Amino acid sequence: MIDIRVGIIGLGSVGQGVVQIINDNISLIEKKTNTKISIIGVSGKNKNKHRDVQIDRYQWYDDPISLAGNENADIIIELIGGEDGVAFEVVESAIKAGKHVITANKALLAKNGNYLFELAEKIGVKLLFEAAIAGTIPIIKTLKESVASNTISAIYGILNGTCNYILTSMEKGGISFESALKRAQELGFAESDPTFDIEGYDAAHKLSILSSICFGQKINFDQVKIEGIKSIELDDIRAASDYGYVIRLLGIAKRNEDDHISQVVRPSLLSKESDLSGVEWEKNAISIRGNYFNELLLSGPGAGRLPTASAVMGDLFDIINNTKYPSLGMPLKALSNSSKDGNIEENRFYLRLLLPDVSGTMASITNTMAKNGISIDDITQRISKKMKDKNLVPITIITSMTNYESINKAVEDINKNNYSSASPNIITIEN
Repeated sequence: MIDIRVGIIGLGSVGQGVVQIINDNISLIEKKTNTKISIIGVSGKNKNKHRDVQIDRYQWYDDPISLAGNENADIIIELIGGEDGVAFEVVESAIKAGKHVITANKALLAKNGNYLFELAEKIGVKLLFEAAIAGTIPIIKTLKESVASNTISAIYGILNGTCNYILTSMEKGGISFESALKRAQELGFAESDPTFDIEGYDAAHKLSILSSICFGQKINFDQVKIEGIKSIELDDIRAASDYGYVIRLLGIAKRNEDDHISQVVRPSLLSKESDLSGVEWEKNAISIRGNYFNELLLSGPGAGRLPTASAVMGDLFDIINNTKYPSLGMPLKALSNSSKDGNIEENRFYLRLLLPDVSGTMASITNTMAKNGISIDDITQRISKKMKDKNLVPITIITSMTNYESINKAVEDINKNNYSSASPNIITIEN
Protein backbone atom coordinates (compact mmCIF):
# COMPACT_ATOMS: atom_id res chain seq x y z
CA MET A 1 0.00 0.00 0.00
CA ILE A 2 1.33 3.42 -1.02
CA ASP A 3 0.88 6.68 0.91
CA ILE A 4 -0.69 9.81 -0.58
CA ARG A 5 -0.64 13.02 1.44
CA VAL A 6 -3.29 15.63 0.75
CA GLY A 7 -3.70 19.29 1.69
CA ILE A 8 -7.19 20.80 1.56
CA ILE A 9 -7.49 24.56 1.09
CA GLY A 10 -11.02 25.88 1.44
CA LEU A 11 -13.32 24.40 4.09
CA GLY A 12 -16.71 25.56 2.91
CA SER A 13 -19.48 23.15 2.01
CA VAL A 14 -17.50 21.15 -0.59
CA GLY A 15 -14.27 21.14 1.43
CA GLN A 16 -16.12 19.72 4.41
CA GLY A 17 -17.70 17.15 2.08
CA VAL A 18 -14.26 15.95 0.97
CA VAL A 19 -13.14 15.57 4.59
CA GLN A 20 -16.37 13.68 5.37
CA ILE A 21 -15.97 11.24 2.48
CA ILE A 22 -12.32 10.52 3.32
CA ASN A 23 -13.23 9.93 6.95
CA ASP A 24 -16.39 7.89 6.37
CA ASN A 25 -15.18 5.75 3.48
CA ILE A 26 -11.47 5.44 4.17
CA SER A 27 -11.59 1.64 4.33
CA LEU A 28 -13.37 1.31 0.97
CA ILE A 29 -11.06 3.88 -0.62
CA GLU A 30 -7.98 2.00 0.55
CA LYS A 31 -9.33 -1.30 -0.82
CA LYS A 32 -10.10 0.22 -4.22
CA THR A 33 -6.85 2.13 -4.61
CA ASN A 34 -4.35 0.19 -2.49
CA THR A 35 -3.51 3.62 -1.15
CA LYS A 36 -3.48 5.17 2.29
CA ILE A 37 -4.76 8.76 2.01
CA SER A 38 -3.66 11.15 4.75
CA ILE A 39 -4.82 14.74 5.18
CA ILE A 40 -1.61 16.46 6.24
CA GLY A 41 -3.04 19.96 6.53
CA VAL A 42 -6.10 22.18 6.07
CA SER A 43 -6.64 25.88 5.59
CA GLY A 44 -9.65 28.15 5.55
CA LYS A 45 -10.77 31.69 6.34
CA ASN A 46 -11.47 31.09 10.01
CA LYS A 47 -10.04 28.30 12.13
CA ASN A 48 -12.65 28.70 14.85
CA LYS A 49 -15.73 28.73 12.61
CA HIS A 50 -18.27 26.02 13.42
CA ARG A 51 -18.12 23.22 10.88
CA ASP A 52 -20.03 20.00 10.40
CA VAL A 53 -16.84 17.92 10.36
CA GLN A 54 -14.03 17.72 12.89
CA ILE A 55 -10.82 19.33 11.67
CA ASP A 56 -8.97 19.43 15.00
CA ARG A 57 -6.95 16.32 14.14
CA TYR A 58 -5.39 18.04 11.12
CA GLN A 59 -2.65 20.64 11.13
CA TRP A 60 -4.12 24.11 10.52
CA TYR A 61 -2.41 26.58 8.18
CA ASP A 62 -3.26 30.26 8.55
CA ASP A 63 -1.38 30.88 5.33
CA PRO A 64 -2.82 28.75 2.50
CA ILE A 65 0.22 29.43 0.30
CA SER A 66 2.48 27.74 2.81
CA LEU A 67 0.28 24.62 2.68
CA ALA A 68 0.22 24.75 -1.13
CA GLY A 69 4.01 24.54 -1.18
CA ASN A 70 4.45 22.17 1.75
CA GLU A 71 7.09 19.58 0.87
CA ASN A 72 5.10 16.83 2.64
CA ALA A 73 2.02 17.26 0.41
CA ASP A 74 1.57 15.24 -2.78
CA ILE A 75 -1.81 16.69 -3.81
CA ILE A 76 -3.42 20.07 -3.10
CA ILE A 77 -7.21 20.36 -3.28
CA GLU A 78 -8.25 23.98 -3.89
CA LEU A 79 -11.87 24.75 -2.96
CA ILE A 80 -11.68 28.48 -2.22
CA GLY A 81 -13.38 29.83 -5.35
CA GLY A 82 -12.83 33.04 -7.28
CA GLU A 83 -11.01 33.69 -10.53
CA ASP A 84 -8.06 35.57 -9.03
CA GLY A 85 -6.54 36.34 -5.65
CA VAL A 86 -5.76 33.61 -3.15
CA ALA A 87 -7.24 30.80 -5.26
CA PHE A 88 -4.96 31.63 -8.18
CA GLU A 89 -1.92 31.96 -5.91
CA VAL A 90 -2.66 28.61 -4.25
CA VAL A 91 -2.96 26.73 -7.54
CA GLU A 92 0.03 28.41 -9.15
CA SER A 93 2.20 27.90 -6.04
CA ALA A 94 1.23 24.25 -5.71
CA ILE A 95 2.00 23.52 -9.36
CA LYS A 96 5.36 25.30 -9.19
CA ALA A 97 6.16 23.24 -6.08
CA GLY A 98 5.52 20.04 -8.07
CA LYS A 99 2.17 19.17 -6.50
CA HIS A 100 -0.81 17.71 -8.33
CA VAL A 101 -3.84 19.99 -7.97
CA ILE A 102 -7.57 19.28 -7.87
CA THR A 103 -9.98 22.21 -8.08
CA ALA A 104 -13.71 22.87 -8.32
CA ASN A 105 -13.06 26.46 -9.41
CA LYS A 106 -14.62 27.00 -12.84
CA ALA A 107 -14.14 30.80 -12.73
CA LEU A 108 -10.41 30.38 -12.14
CA LEU A 109 -10.05 27.97 -15.06
CA ALA A 110 -12.23 30.03 -17.42
CA LYS A 111 -9.98 33.05 -16.89
CA ASN A 112 -6.54 31.57 -16.11
CA GLY A 113 -6.84 27.95 -17.22
CA ASN A 114 -4.69 28.20 -20.34
CA TYR A 115 -1.75 29.49 -18.29
CA LEU A 116 -2.24 27.06 -15.40
CA PHE A 117 -2.67 23.98 -17.62
CA GLU A 118 0.44 24.91 -19.61
CA LEU A 119 2.38 25.40 -16.38
CA ALA A 120 1.21 22.01 -15.05
CA GLU A 121 2.23 20.27 -18.29
CA LYS A 122 5.63 21.95 -18.25
CA ILE A 123 6.33 20.84 -14.67
CA GLY A 124 4.78 17.41 -15.16
CA VAL A 125 1.89 17.48 -12.67
CA LYS A 126 -1.86 17.07 -13.03
CA LEU A 127 -4.45 19.83 -12.75
CA LEU A 128 -7.86 18.13 -12.59
CA PHE A 129 -11.28 19.74 -12.29
CA GLU A 130 -14.19 17.30 -12.64
CA ALA A 131 -15.98 19.01 -9.73
CA ALA A 132 -15.91 22.38 -11.52
CA ILE A 133 -18.69 21.41 -13.92
CA ALA A 134 -22.08 19.84 -13.24
CA GLY A 135 -21.41 18.45 -9.77
CA THR A 136 -21.42 14.68 -9.71
CA ILE A 137 -21.98 14.24 -13.49
CA PRO A 138 -18.71 12.81 -14.89
CA ILE A 139 -18.76 15.01 -17.98
CA ILE A 140 -15.02 15.76 -18.08
CA LYS A 141 -14.04 12.09 -17.78
CA THR A 142 -16.65 11.18 -20.40
CA LEU A 143 -15.29 13.71 -22.91
CA LYS A 144 -11.60 12.92 -22.29
CA GLU A 145 -11.97 9.14 -22.17
CA SER A 146 -15.27 7.50 -23.09
CA VAL A 147 -16.04 9.46 -26.29
CA ALA A 148 -12.52 10.66 -27.09
CA SER A 149 -12.46 8.85 -30.46
CA ASN A 150 -15.46 10.87 -31.69
CA THR A 151 -15.60 14.21 -33.45
CA ILE A 152 -17.93 16.29 -31.31
CA SER A 153 -20.29 18.58 -33.21
CA ALA A 154 -22.22 20.03 -30.28
CA ILE A 155 -22.51 20.04 -26.51
CA TYR A 156 -25.39 21.69 -24.72
CA GLY A 157 -27.39 21.46 -21.57
CA ILE A 158 -28.46 22.77 -18.19
CA LEU A 159 -25.28 23.82 -16.42
CA ASN A 160 -26.54 25.87 -13.49
CA GLY A 161 -28.65 24.32 -10.73
CA THR A 162 -29.64 27.67 -9.21
CA CYS A 163 -31.30 28.91 -12.39
CA ASN A 164 -32.91 25.56 -13.03
CA TYR A 165 -34.36 25.55 -9.51
CA ILE A 166 -35.75 29.07 -9.97
CA LEU A 167 -37.35 28.34 -13.35
CA THR A 168 -38.82 25.05 -12.11
CA SER A 169 -40.24 26.78 -9.03
CA MET A 170 -41.93 29.38 -11.21
CA GLU A 171 -43.27 26.65 -13.49
CA LYS A 172 -44.54 24.29 -10.78
CA GLY A 173 -45.58 26.81 -8.12
CA GLY A 174 -46.89 29.66 -10.23
CA ILE A 175 -44.69 32.13 -8.34
CA SER A 176 -42.71 35.17 -9.43
CA PHE A 177 -39.01 35.23 -10.23
CA GLU A 178 -38.33 37.15 -7.02
CA SER A 179 -40.23 34.63 -4.88
CA ALA A 180 -38.51 31.69 -6.57
CA LEU A 181 -35.09 33.25 -6.01
CA LYS A 182 -35.84 33.87 -2.35
CA ARG A 183 -36.92 30.24 -1.93
CA ALA A 184 -33.72 29.04 -3.62
CA GLN A 185 -31.66 31.19 -1.24
CA GLU A 186 -33.50 29.88 1.82
CA LEU A 187 -32.80 26.29 0.75
CA GLY A 188 -29.15 26.95 0.00
CA PHE A 189 -29.46 26.55 -3.79
CA ALA A 190 -28.64 30.21 -4.39
CA GLU A 191 -26.03 32.51 -2.86
CA SER A 192 -26.97 35.65 -0.96
CA ASP A 193 -25.56 37.46 -4.01
CA PRO A 194 -26.86 35.32 -6.90
CA THR A 195 -25.53 37.58 -9.68
CA PHE A 196 -23.06 35.09 -11.19
CA ASP A 197 -25.78 32.45 -11.41
CA ILE A 198 -28.84 34.37 -12.61
CA GLU A 199 -26.91 36.51 -15.09
CA GLY A 200 -25.46 33.41 -16.75
CA TYR A 201 -21.76 33.83 -15.91
CA ASP A 202 -21.44 30.60 -13.94
CA ALA A 203 -22.87 28.58 -16.85
CA ALA A 204 -20.63 30.48 -19.28
CA HIS A 205 -17.50 29.64 -17.27
CA LYS A 206 -18.41 25.96 -17.49
CA LEU A 207 -19.33 26.14 -21.18
CA SER A 208 -15.99 27.72 -22.14
CA ILE A 209 -14.13 24.82 -20.50
CA LEU A 210 -16.36 22.19 -22.11
CA SER A 211 -15.89 23.85 -25.52
CA SER A 212 -12.14 23.62 -25.15
CA ILE A 213 -12.27 19.87 -24.55
CA CYS A 214 -14.88 19.20 -27.25
CA PHE A 215 -13.40 21.26 -30.06
CA GLY A 216 -9.66 21.20 -29.39
CA GLN A 217 -9.29 24.89 -28.67
CA LYS A 218 -7.80 26.88 -25.85
CA ILE A 219 -10.29 28.16 -23.30
CA ASN A 220 -11.89 31.35 -24.59
CA PHE A 221 -14.42 32.66 -22.09
CA ASP A 222 -14.60 36.07 -23.81
CA GLN A 223 -16.12 34.38 -26.86
CA VAL A 224 -19.23 33.21 -24.97
CA LYS A 225 -22.38 35.26 -25.58
CA ILE A 226 -24.22 35.47 -22.27
CA GLU A 227 -27.84 36.15 -21.36
CA GLY A 228 -29.26 35.34 -17.94
CA ILE A 229 -32.77 34.73 -16.63
CA LYS A 230 -33.53 38.00 -14.80
CA SER A 231 -35.96 39.10 -17.51
CA ILE A 232 -38.06 35.90 -17.33
CA GLU A 233 -41.46 36.57 -15.79
CA LEU A 234 -44.26 34.25 -14.72
CA ASP A 235 -46.24 35.41 -17.78
CA ASP A 236 -43.44 33.96 -19.97
CA ILE A 237 -43.55 30.65 -18.09
CA ARG A 238 -47.32 30.41 -18.56
CA ALA A 239 -47.26 31.44 -22.21
CA ALA A 240 -44.47 28.95 -22.96
CA SER A 241 -46.56 26.18 -21.36
CA ASP A 242 -49.58 27.13 -23.48
CA TYR A 243 -47.43 26.75 -26.58
CA GLY A 244 -46.13 23.34 -25.42
CA TYR A 245 -42.75 24.50 -24.10
CA VAL A 246 -40.80 24.93 -20.86
CA ILE A 247 -38.08 27.53 -20.25
CA ARG A 248 -34.59 26.45 -19.27
CA LEU A 249 -31.25 28.26 -19.15
CA LEU A 250 -29.00 26.45 -21.62
CA GLY A 251 -25.32 26.55 -22.41
CA ILE A 252 -24.79 25.67 -26.08
CA ALA A 253 -21.54 25.18 -27.98
CA LYS A 254 -21.45 23.85 -31.52
CA ARG A 255 -19.27 23.53 -34.54
CA ASN A 256 -21.03 25.07 -37.53
CA GLU A 257 -20.82 23.98 -41.16
CA ASP A 258 -18.10 26.56 -41.82
CA ASP A 259 -16.08 24.98 -38.97
CA HIS A 260 -16.61 28.01 -36.75
CA ILE A 261 -17.39 27.48 -33.07
CA SER A 262 -20.33 29.27 -31.44
CA GLN A 263 -20.76 29.47 -27.67
CA VAL A 264 -23.85 30.94 -26.05
CA VAL A 265 -25.66 30.86 -22.71
CA ARG A 266 -29.31 31.89 -22.92
CA PRO A 267 -32.84 31.16 -21.72
CA SER A 268 -34.50 28.84 -24.22
CA LEU A 269 -37.92 27.41 -24.98
CA LEU A 270 -37.75 23.62 -25.11
CA SER A 271 -40.52 21.30 -26.25
CA LYS A 272 -42.17 19.48 -23.35
CA GLU A 273 -41.37 16.28 -25.27
CA SER A 274 -37.60 16.87 -25.14
CA ASP A 275 -35.32 15.08 -22.70
CA LEU A 276 -33.95 18.31 -21.23
CA SER A 277 -37.42 19.68 -20.46
CA GLY A 278 -37.82 16.96 -17.83
CA VAL A 279 -34.66 18.01 -15.98
CA GLU A 280 -36.09 19.92 -13.04
CA TRP A 281 -35.16 21.70 -9.82
CA GLU A 282 -31.42 21.82 -9.03
CA LYS A 283 -30.45 19.00 -11.41
CA ASN A 284 -28.06 19.47 -14.33
CA ALA A 285 -27.99 17.65 -17.65
CA ILE A 286 -25.57 17.72 -20.57
CA SER A 287 -26.07 16.33 -24.06
CA ILE A 288 -23.14 15.52 -26.36
CA ARG A 289 -23.37 14.92 -30.12
CA GLY A 290 -20.65 12.73 -31.61
CA ASN A 291 -20.19 11.27 -35.07
CA TYR A 292 -20.10 7.63 -33.89
CA PHE A 293 -22.68 7.55 -31.09
CA ASN A 294 -25.11 10.25 -32.29
CA GLU A 295 -26.25 11.68 -28.94
CA LEU A 296 -25.47 11.00 -25.29
CA LEU A 297 -27.31 12.59 -22.33
CA LEU A 298 -25.86 12.69 -18.83
CA SER A 299 -27.97 13.94 -15.93
CA GLY A 300 -27.67 14.17 -12.17
CA PRO A 301 -27.18 16.45 -9.16
CA GLY A 302 -25.39 19.53 -10.43
CA ALA A 303 -24.37 20.92 -7.06
CA GLY A 304 -24.38 20.19 -3.37
CA ARG A 305 -21.77 19.26 -0.78
CA LEU A 306 -21.46 15.52 -1.26
CA PRO A 307 -22.15 15.26 -5.01
CA THR A 308 -19.45 17.85 -5.73
CA ALA A 309 -17.10 16.32 -3.16
CA SER A 310 -17.63 12.96 -4.87
CA ALA A 311 -16.35 14.50 -8.11
CA VAL A 312 -13.28 15.79 -6.25
CA MET A 313 -12.65 12.26 -5.00
CA GLY A 314 -12.93 10.95 -8.56
CA ASP A 315 -10.03 13.21 -9.54
CA LEU A 316 -8.10 12.00 -6.51
CA PHE A 317 -8.57 8.41 -7.70
CA ASP A 318 -7.32 9.39 -11.16
CA ILE A 319 -4.13 10.87 -9.74
CA ILE A 320 -3.57 7.81 -7.55
CA ASN A 321 -4.05 5.62 -10.62
CA ASN A 322 -1.56 7.80 -12.55
CA THR A 323 -3.94 8.84 -15.31
CA LYS A 324 -2.22 9.83 -18.56
CA TYR A 325 -5.09 11.83 -20.07
CA PRO A 326 -4.25 15.52 -20.70
CA SER A 327 -6.37 17.88 -18.63
CA LEU A 328 -8.14 19.39 -21.67
CA GLY A 329 -8.22 16.21 -23.74
CA MET A 330 -5.02 16.94 -25.65
CA PRO A 331 -1.76 18.73 -24.85
CA LEU A 332 -1.92 22.52 -24.75
CA LYS A 333 0.41 22.83 -27.74
CA ALA A 334 -2.07 20.84 -29.85
CA LEU A 335 -5.00 23.16 -29.09
CA SER A 336 -5.92 25.92 -31.52
CA ASN A 337 -5.08 29.39 -30.26
CA SER A 338 -8.55 30.85 -30.24
CA SER A 339 -12.17 30.13 -30.93
CA LYS A 340 -13.62 31.46 -34.15
CA ASP A 341 -16.85 33.31 -33.52
CA GLY A 342 -19.45 31.40 -35.51
CA ASN A 343 -22.78 32.69 -36.68
CA ILE A 344 -25.54 30.88 -34.84
CA GLU A 345 -28.01 29.41 -37.28
CA GLU A 346 -31.57 30.58 -37.72
CA ASN A 347 -34.18 29.89 -35.06
CA ARG A 348 -37.79 30.51 -34.24
CA PHE A 349 -38.38 33.06 -31.50
CA TYR A 350 -40.89 33.85 -28.79
CA LEU A 351 -41.67 37.50 -28.07
CA ARG A 352 -43.86 39.05 -25.37
CA LEU A 353 -44.99 42.66 -25.75
CA LEU A 354 -47.26 45.04 -23.82
CA LEU A 355 -49.30 47.03 -26.34
CA PRO A 356 -51.55 50.01 -25.63
CA ASP A 357 -55.21 49.13 -26.07
CA VAL A 358 -55.48 51.36 -29.13
CA SER A 359 -56.76 50.48 -32.58
CA GLY A 360 -54.02 49.84 -35.12
CA THR A 361 -51.25 48.92 -32.68
CA MET A 362 -51.34 45.23 -33.57
CA ALA A 363 -51.12 46.10 -37.26
CA SER A 364 -48.06 48.23 -36.54
CA ILE A 365 -46.36 45.25 -34.94
CA THR A 366 -47.13 42.85 -37.78
CA ASN A 367 -46.02 45.45 -40.35
CA THR A 368 -42.74 45.92 -38.48
CA MET A 369 -42.15 42.17 -38.53
CA ALA A 370 -42.92 41.96 -42.25
CA LYS A 371 -40.64 44.92 -42.97
CA ASN A 372 -37.77 42.97 -41.40
CA GLY A 373 -38.58 39.81 -43.34
CA ILE A 374 -40.07 37.94 -40.36
CA SER A 375 -43.10 35.70 -40.76
CA ILE A 376 -45.38 35.09 -37.77
CA ASP A 377 -46.50 31.56 -36.92
CA ASP A 378 -48.72 32.61 -34.02
CA ILE A 379 -49.86 35.83 -32.38
CA THR A 380 -51.98 35.64 -29.24
CA GLN A 381 -53.63 38.30 -27.10
CA ARG A 382 -53.39 37.27 -23.47
CA ILE A 383 -55.75 38.05 -20.61
CA SER A 384 -54.28 40.05 -17.75
CA LYS A 385 -56.49 42.03 -15.38
CA LYS A 386 -53.46 43.85 -14.02
CA MET A 387 -52.47 45.02 -17.50
CA LYS A 388 -56.07 45.78 -18.49
CA ASP A 389 -56.33 48.18 -15.57
CA LYS A 390 -53.31 49.96 -17.07
CA ASN A 391 -54.95 49.96 -20.53
CA LEU A 392 -52.30 47.54 -21.82
CA VAL A 393 -52.69 44.30 -23.74
CA PRO A 394 -50.12 41.48 -23.36
CA ILE A 395 -49.28 39.96 -26.75
CA THR A 396 -47.14 36.90 -27.45
CA ILE A 397 -45.68 36.10 -30.84
CA ILE A 398 -44.07 32.94 -32.22
CA THR A 399 -42.03 33.68 -35.33
CA SER A 400 -41.11 31.47 -38.24
CA MET A 401 -37.42 30.71 -38.80
CA THR A 402 -35.37 33.89 -38.87
CA ASN A 403 -31.96 35.15 -37.84
CA TYR A 404 -30.82 37.19 -34.86
CA GLU A 405 -30.04 40.25 -36.93
CA SER A 406 -33.61 40.43 -38.24
CA ILE A 407 -35.27 39.83 -34.88
CA ASN A 408 -33.06 42.41 -33.16
CA LYS A 409 -33.74 44.97 -35.91
CA ALA A 410 -37.49 44.38 -35.53
CA VAL A 411 -37.29 44.92 -31.77
CA GLU A 412 -35.20 48.04 -32.32
CA ASP A 413 -37.95 49.41 -34.59
CA ILE A 414 -40.66 48.50 -32.05
CA ASN A 415 -38.76 50.32 -29.29
CA LYS A 416 -37.97 53.34 -31.47
CA ASN A 417 -41.63 53.81 -32.38
CA ASN A 418 -42.86 53.13 -28.82
CA TYR A 419 -45.31 50.49 -30.00
CA SER A 420 -44.79 48.52 -26.77
CA SER A 421 -44.70 50.05 -23.28
CA ALA A 422 -41.69 47.84 -22.47
CA SER A 423 -38.98 46.38 -24.67
CA PRO A 424 -40.20 43.02 -25.99
CA ASN A 425 -38.93 39.99 -24.12
CA ILE A 426 -37.25 37.64 -26.62
CA ILE A 427 -36.54 33.95 -25.98
CA THR A 428 -35.03 31.56 -28.51
CA ILE A 429 -37.01 28.43 -29.37
CA GLU A 430 -34.46 25.63 -29.55
CA ASN A 431 -34.50 22.95 -32.20
